[in-house]
Amino acid sequence: MASTTSEESPLLARRSSLTSTSTSKTVYGSDEESERTIAPGEITRSIEDDVLPETSILGRNITWPSAYILVISRVIGSGIFATPGAIVQAVGSVGLSLTLWIAGAVIAACGLAVSLEYGCMLPRSGGEKVYLEFTYRKPRFLASTIIAVQAVLLGFTASNCIVFAQYTLFAFDIEGTDFVRKALAIGLLTAITIVHGCFLKTGIWIQNLLGWIKIALVIFMIFAGTYVVIWPRNNENGIPNSHFPTHDDIWKDSDWSWGVISTSLFKVFYSYAGLNNINNVLNEVQNPVRTLKSVSVTALVTACILYVLVNIAYFIVVPLEEIKGSGELIAALFFERSFGPQLGKKILPLAVALSGAGNVMVVTFALARLNQEIARQGFLPFSRILASSRPFHAPLGGLIVHYIPSLLVIALPPSSDVYSFILEVEGYPGQVLALAISAGLLWLRYKRPDLKRPFKAWIGAVLFRIVLSLALLAAPFFPPKDGGKPGGIWYATYAVVGLSILLFGVLYWYIWTQLLPRWRGYTLEEEEEVLDDDGSPPHPTYVDRPETFDRPFEQHPVTVRDVRGREHEFTLDGNGFQFHKHKSEEKDFVDDEKIKARYYPEIEQLLKEVTGATKVFIFDHTIRRQAPSAGGDPSRTIRGPVQRVHIDQSYAAALSRVPHHLPEEAERLLQGRVQIINVWRPIKTVQRDPLAVAEASSVDDGSLVVTELIYPNRRGETYAVKYDPKHRWYYKSGLTPEEVLLIKCFDSKLDGRARRVPHTAFHVPGTEDKEGRESIEVRTLVFHENDTLE
Repeated sequence: MASTTSEESPLLARRSSLTSTSTSKTVYGSDEESERTIAPGEITRSIEDDVLPETSILGRNITWPSAYILVISRVIGSGIFATPGAIVQAVGSVGLSLTLWIAGAVIAACGLAVSLEYGCMLPRSGGEKVYLEFTYRKPRFLASTIIAVQAVLLGFTASNCIVFAQYTLFAFDIEGTDFVRKALAIGLLTAITIVHGCFLKTGIWIQNLLGWIKIALVIFMIFAGTYVVIWPRNNENGIPNSHFPTHDDIWKDSDWSWGVISTSLFKVFYSYAGLNNINNVLNEVQNPVRTLKSVSVTALVTACILYVLVNIAYFIVVPLEEIKGSGELIAALFFERSFGPQLGKKILPLAVALSGAGNVMVVTFALARLNQEIARQGFLPFSRILASSRPFHAPLGGLIVHYIPSLLVIALPPSSDVYSFILEVEGYPGQVLALAISAGLLWLRYKRPDLKRPFKAWIGAVLFRIVLSLALLAAPFFPPKDGGKPGGIWYATYAVVGLSILLFGVLYWYIWTQLLPRWRGYTLEEEEEVLDDDGSPPHPTYVDRPETFDRPFEQHPVTVRDVRGREHEFTLDGNGFQFHKHKSEEKDFVDDEKIKARYYPEIEQLLKEVTGATKVFIFDHTIRRQAPSAGGDPSRTIRGPVQRVHIDQSYAAALSRVPHHLPEEAERLLQGRVQIINVWRPIKTVQRDPLAVAEASSVDDGSLVVTELIYPNRRGETYAVKYDPKHRWYYKSGLTPEEVLLIKCFDSKLDGRARRVPHTAFHVPGTEDKEGRESIEVRTLVFHENDTLE
């Protein structure tokens, strides 16, 4: 991945610059990666560093096609299957309904322009949370609290539960009562919560299957809509049997009241929601700024064309009066009239129901983790309990937080109005945030002209978005011309509920951050706390904060086999490690400059000979020895080798090292095979605490646990390893300075060969009085430019 000014450089001028040269260190405690590329204190983790492109937490693995699927699959959900009937019923005419779908795309484009400017200016994962926190820093914690409250109280999946219930009952030709519809929707929500909370891997497998069903259904809808529009069906007289209104009737019965139009627009916005989905994961996107600008616009155009085409198909096939009375079942009527009573009324509606269930599973899966992270940040009561992953190593607390508001939203409103009510309640507070973000963008242009903006939204689009947000916020309080549906929900209820939720967020913030601290005489400060080991991912390690170095671990007795005499049986590709005889001119390893000048070239040549690599780049070396004159210097505290099983990089972090160290060559080098190989050499013959490695084939990916490693200017990842009695461990006794152990930490080749091996120091009983171990470990990027990834 080639580096460009807009992609890799900081968006604020800094007094120091980052370098991609190799680094070195001498450590007295940890075997795990702990490098620095800048001096301490040059860049802090303040909110100003949101302008720095993070090379990633999980690595930049999302390509342009993957980014497009990520956006378009979020945009196309139950909306196009369920909302067109409710919209045309509200506005009265086909012409006005189609106009709103096109207008919705234009309005979505204005909102997208704002998201694009923010996303290119602050290229970090997090989306609206990052933008609001960066823009509105005072009062302290207010923006974060409101985002957290909205995520918890409005982060429900009730709408797709309703779609599932409606289409399931239709498929089986059941006239469901209000109680039956709600019970079916709540049953789905409950079942998914239990599956995700108690059977994590099973839940992932089911949601993947349902996801493929949804994709297949969307593709089928595209072809079905195209077929109906281009080749309309004829009646017995040979006349096209189209129910699409004539030119004179296309605007008949239109209701132009602003309250009706605004509530209909909220439903259209729901169907376009997700265009900024890629903003939430920018840390993982290759060429994030360039990809963000092209993917979002392409997805918007795709969705607009598809939605208009499918709506026209609905109006051609289904009579207008039936559409108005269809509620959320318009797609079911379309299928029945297009494909007959068997395929159209049973199989395809069931596919829509399963699609809705799949959406519930995916959204529940994601929002539960968001709720868990909000709890971990301390924004929720009982944060310790809700942040826990006990007892099934799943975010059960986050699932419960998600379950309660979803249950209430399904159960309380009248069933006939619940779907529309849900969409309106979700959309109204969203307009408040849209207004805040749009206004904040203009404020930042005035106050922060120093920020680099690779994309600038047209000022007219921003102003239009602000004016429209204000109009949509006021619209619910304009009564419809018929005064509202008799026996239904009051026409402005959703606005009152939405505003109440935001006001609750402000009240919660005031009590939590202002009133209670004054009353009890304390100040609220951010503090890192490590919770008890509960199966959750380990807490991050900050390289400049020693208190985060220690993490909970377990000790297990294992058999470690000595390979002396049969070293030749073990190879890098077959087992993930290899012993090799190799003499070095360097003996003392006390001068870093001599090591780089004399030892580095030896290692580069060794790896080229052993692996056949075309290029080797050494990015780091670690010398471990007892400090001869530690004295009272706390920074040189002597520690024994760390006996904790680990792998130096996760898969994603390994790949992210290529653009980090070799930005100019990254795009070319990543086209071929990439490895990270550590070359471990004892400086003296090993007499105690030898290094053991686990054979790659005995350690499946399920044993690997991602652990964040946070530097002042970027984030990386290592793997911790869960115990499994199936792991096979090896070492070589009495390893000498004339031997090296090659340890494969990563291999991009996917043909079944060893990709990574865990390693650790271990204690050998009876060696306590032996001389302490001294070693040098060189970490290298190894490239095979002529080899493929498969």
